[in-house]
Amino acid sequence: MSDVECPYCGHDQEVCNDDGFGCSEDVVEEMQCVQCDKYFALTTSILFLYGAVKAPCMNDGEHAWRETNTTPKRCTKLRCEYCDETRPLPEGHPYLEGEDS
Repeated sequence: MSDVECPYCGHDQEVCNDDGFGCSEDVVEEMQCVQCDKYFALTTSILFLYGAVKAPCMNDGEHAWRETNTTPKRCTKLRCEYCDETRPLPEGHPYLEGEDS
């Protein structure tokens, strides 16, 4: 899969952005085709993708609390799997009893 096609010869080009090349939307980069050796202007467009999931707790429903996977265990919190809200473990929780359970 290629990143861009040369506007002169149509050859597929890979954009190596390891050093930041081709990562800014407000910069016109100069790129040379690996096939025909002509230079062309490269511009970047950044695409935002969004996802949506049901979150009953945002609509008068219940949170779905799950324990975070944390070390040491005494630092564990509860996180809602729907809305990502966090809260501390309730007093008396076994993880809070031991030193480093």
